[in-house]
Amino acid sequence: MCASYEARFSVTQLVEAFDHHGAPLRFPRGLPNIEPVDEVRPTDLSRAVRAAGPDSAELVDMRFGFPPPAPKRPPVINFRSEGRRFSNGPAGGRALVPVSGFYEFTGARYPKTRWVLRGAGQPFLALAAIWRAGANGAPAAFSLLTAAPGPDVAPYHDRGVLPLPPAAWADWLFDRRPAEDLLTPPPAGALTAAQAPRGG
Repeated sequence: MCASYEARFSVTQLVEAFDHHGAPLRFPRGLPNIEPVDEVRPTDLSRAVRAAGPDSAELVDMRFGFPPPAPKRPPVINFRSEGRRFSNGPAGGRALVPVSGFYEFTGARYPKTRWVLRGAGQPFLALAAIWRAGANGAPAAFSLLTAAPGPDVAPYHDRGVLPLPPAAWADWLFDRRPAEDLLTPPPAGALTAAQAPRGG
Protein backbone atom coordinates (compact mmCIF):
# COMPACT_ATOMS: atom_id res chain seq x y z
CA MET A 1 0.00 0.00 0.00
CA CYS A 2 1.05 3.55 -0.54
CA ALA A 3 2.98 5.09 2.35
CA SER A 4 4.36 8.02 0.34
CA TYR A 5 3.96 9.63 -3.04
CA GLU A 6 5.40 12.18 -5.43
CA ALA A 7 3.57 15.43 -6.23
CA ARG A 8 5.21 17.11 -9.21
CA PHE A 9 2.65 18.93 -11.36
CA SER A 10 1.48 22.48 -12.00
CA VAL A 11 -1.75 24.10 -10.95
CA THR A 12 -2.43 24.71 -14.64
CA GLN A 13 -2.33 20.98 -15.31
CA LEU A 14 -4.80 20.37 -12.50
CA VAL A 15 -7.17 23.13 -13.60
CA GLU A 16 -7.21 22.01 -17.23
CA ALA A 17 -7.69 18.33 -16.42
CA PHE A 18 -10.43 18.73 -13.83
CA ASP A 19 -12.28 21.27 -15.97
CA HIS A 20 -12.10 18.98 -18.99
CA HIS A 21 -13.53 16.07 -17.02
CA GLY A 22 -16.49 17.81 -15.44
CA ALA A 23 -15.13 18.79 -12.02
CA PRO A 24 -13.97 22.40 -12.46
CA LEU A 25 -11.75 23.74 -9.70
CA ARG A 26 -12.73 27.05 -8.11
CA PHE A 27 -10.21 29.40 -6.49
CA PRO A 28 -12.00 32.30 -4.75
CA ARG A 29 -8.64 33.71 -3.59
CA GLY A 30 -6.82 33.22 -6.89
CA LEU A 31 -4.63 30.45 -8.21
CA PRO A 32 -2.19 29.06 -5.62
CA ASN A 33 1.49 28.51 -6.23
CA ILE A 34 2.23 24.77 -6.17
CA GLU A 35 5.79 23.73 -5.45
CA PRO A 36 6.86 20.28 -6.71
CA VAL A 37 7.44 17.72 -3.95
CA ASP A 38 9.56 14.60 -4.45
CA GLU A 39 8.02 12.70 -1.54
CA VAL A 40 4.93 13.37 0.56
CA ARG A 41 4.99 11.29 3.74
CA PRO A 42 2.40 10.56 6.44
CA THR A 43 1.40 13.63 8.48
CA ASP A 44 2.76 15.99 5.78
CA LEU A 45 0.44 18.68 4.48
CA SER A 46 -0.48 18.06 0.87
CA ARG A 47 -3.26 18.91 -1.55
CA ALA A 48 -6.52 17.09 -2.12
CA VAL A 49 -9.57 17.86 -4.24
CA ARG A 50 -13.07 17.71 -2.75
CA ALA A 51 -16.53 18.85 -3.81
CA ALA A 52 -17.30 22.52 -3.24
CA GLY A 53 -20.89 22.22 -4.41
CA PRO A 54 -22.98 20.02 -6.72
CA ASP A 55 -20.80 20.66 -9.77
CA SER A 56 -17.57 22.38 -8.72
CA ALA A 57 -14.54 21.32 -6.71
CA GLU A 58 -11.81 22.90 -4.60
CA LEU A 59 -8.13 22.21 -4.00
CA VAL A 60 -7.49 22.09 -0.25
CA ASP A 61 -4.41 21.68 1.93
CA MET A 62 -4.91 18.58 4.09
CA ARG A 63 -2.77 16.36 6.26
CA PHE A 64 -1.85 12.93 4.87
CA GLY A 65 -3.34 10.43 7.31
CA PHE A 66 -6.16 10.50 9.84
CA PRO A 67 -5.14 10.95 13.47
CA PRO A 68 -4.17 7.65 15.12
CA PRO A 69 -7.04 5.70 16.68
CA ALA A 70 -5.09 5.26 19.93
CA PRO A 71 -1.97 6.73 21.57
CA LYS A 72 1.35 5.55 20.14
CA ARG A 73 -0.36 4.26 17.00
CA PRO A 74 0.54 5.54 13.51
CA PRO A 75 -1.78 7.76 11.47
CA VAL A 76 -4.33 6.02 9.26
CA ILE A 77 -2.93 6.64 5.79
CA ASN A 78 -4.68 3.80 3.92
CA PHE A 79 -8.36 2.85 4.28
CA ARG A 80 -9.94 -0.36 2.98
CA SER A 81 -12.62 0.34 0.39
CA GLU A 82 -14.36 -3.02 0.17
CA GLY A 83 -17.89 -3.26 1.50
CA ARG A 84 -18.13 0.39 2.52
CA ARG A 85 -20.17 3.39 1.46
CA PHE A 86 -18.67 6.84 1.18
CA SER A 87 -20.84 9.94 1.05
CA ASN A 88 -20.20 13.67 1.20
CA GLY A 89 -21.08 15.77 4.23
CA PRO A 90 -19.98 18.95 6.01
CA ALA A 91 -17.34 17.14 8.08
CA GLY A 92 -15.99 14.70 5.50
CA GLY A 93 -16.54 12.75 2.34
CA ARG A 94 -15.02 11.78 -0.96
CA ALA A 95 -11.78 13.26 -2.27
CA LEU A 96 -9.14 12.84 -4.93
CA VAL A 97 -5.42 13.22 -4.26
CA PRO A 98 -3.35 14.30 -7.27
CA VAL A 99 0.02 12.52 -7.46
CA SER A 100 2.62 12.29 -10.18
CA GLY A 101 3.65 8.88 -8.84
CA PHE A 102 3.35 6.68 -5.76
CA TYR A 103 5.97 4.53 -4.08
CA GLU A 104 5.99 0.81 -3.29
CA PHE A 105 8.74 -1.39 -1.87
CA THR A 106 9.91 -4.93 -2.52
CA GLY A 107 12.37 -7.19 -0.76
CA ALA A 108 12.50 -9.03 2.55
CA ARG A 109 15.52 -7.22 3.98
CA TYR A 110 16.49 -3.62 4.56
CA PRO A 111 17.18 -1.64 2.47
CA LYS A 112 14.21 -2.65 0.38
CA THR A 113 13.96 -1.74 -3.28
CA ARG A 114 11.84 1.36 -3.83
CA TRP A 115 9.68 1.65 -6.93
CA VAL A 116 7.68 4.56 -8.29
CA LEU A 117 4.49 3.85 -10.22
CA ARG A 118 3.18 6.51 -12.57
CA GLY A 119 0.32 6.84 -15.00
CA ALA A 120 1.18 5.69 -18.51
CA GLY A 121 1.12 8.83 -20.64
CA GLN A 122 -0.46 10.98 -17.91
CA PRO A 123 1.12 13.95 -16.08
CA PHE A 124 -0.62 12.95 -12.85
CA LEU A 125 -2.97 10.41 -11.29
CA ALA A 126 -5.96 11.15 -9.07
CA LEU A 127 -6.08 8.67 -6.18
CA ALA A 128 -9.43 7.94 -4.54
CA ALA A 129 -9.49 9.10 -0.93
CA ILE A 130 -11.76 10.16 1.88
CA TRP A 131 -11.33 13.29 3.99
CA ARG A 132 -12.35 14.34 7.49
CA ALA A 133 -12.50 17.74 9.13
CA GLY A 134 -9.86 18.45 11.74
CA ALA A 135 -10.69 18.86 15.42
CA ASN A 136 -9.69 21.76 17.70
CA GLY A 137 -8.22 23.85 14.92
CA ALA A 138 -6.28 21.03 13.28
CA PRO A 139 -6.33 20.89 9.47
CA ALA A 140 -8.53 18.46 7.61
CA ALA A 141 -6.94 15.11 6.80
CA PHE A 142 -7.28 12.44 4.14
CA SER A 143 -6.66 8.72 3.85
CA LEU A 144 -6.06 6.90 0.56
CA LEU A 145 -8.53 4.16 -0.33
CA THR A 146 -7.18 0.72 -1.16
CA ALA A 147 -8.37 -2.55 -2.68
CA ALA A 148 -6.92 -5.76 -4.05
CA PRO A 149 -4.14 -4.75 -6.42
CA GLY A 150 -4.51 -4.50 -10.15
CA PRO A 151 -2.05 -6.30 -12.44
CA ASP A 152 0.41 -3.38 -12.49
CA VAL A 153 0.62 -3.15 -8.68
CA ALA A 154 0.45 -6.85 -7.79
CA PRO A 155 4.20 -7.47 -8.28
CA TYR A 156 4.93 -4.86 -5.60
CA HIS A 157 2.19 -5.22 -2.98
CA ASP A 158 -0.87 -7.30 -2.08
CA ARG A 159 -2.99 -4.15 -1.69
CA GLY A 160 -3.15 -1.13 -3.93
CA VAL A 161 -4.32 2.47 -4.02
CA LEU A 162 -7.02 3.34 -6.54
CA PRO A 163 -6.17 5.79 -9.34
CA LEU A 164 -9.52 6.69 -10.86
CA PRO A 165 -9.87 7.20 -14.61
CA PRO A 166 -10.56 10.85 -15.46
CA ALA A 167 -14.04 9.98 -16.72
CA ALA A 168 -14.93 8.90 -13.15
CA TRP A 169 -13.57 11.94 -11.29
CA ALA A 170 -16.82 13.92 -11.25
CA ASP A 171 -18.96 10.88 -10.37
CA TRP A 172 -16.70 10.14 -7.40
CA LEU A 173 -16.30 13.71 -6.14
CA PHE A 174 -19.97 14.64 -6.42
CA ASP A 175 -21.27 11.32 -5.05
CA ARG A 176 -23.18 10.49 -8.22
CA ARG A 177 -22.46 6.77 -8.30
CA PRO A 178 -21.99 4.10 -5.63
CA ALA A 179 -18.44 3.48 -4.45
CA GLU A 180 -18.45 -0.14 -5.59
CA ASP A 181 -19.06 1.00 -9.19
CA LEU A 182 -16.01 3.27 -9.17
CA LEU A 183 -13.40 1.83 -6.81
CA THR A 184 -11.79 -0.75 -9.04
CA PRO A 185 -8.06 -1.20 -9.79
CA PRO A 186 -6.81 0.14 -13.12
CA PRO A 187 -6.36 -2.32 -16.00
CA ALA A 188 -3.01 -3.77 -17.04
CA GLY A 189 -0.77 -1.22 -18.68
CA ALA A 190 -2.37 1.83 -17.00
CA LEU A 191 0.68 2.22 -14.74
CA THR A 192 4.41 2.08 -15.37
CA ALA A 193 6.99 1.16 -12.73
CA ALA A 194 10.63 2.16 -12.36
CA GLN A 195 13.18 1.74 -9.60
CA ALA A 196 13.45 4.90 -7.52
CA PRO A 197 16.39 4.66 -5.09
CA ARG A 198 16.49 7.41 -2.52
CA GLY A 199 18.83 10.14 -3.61
CA GLY A 200 18.71 8.80 -7.15
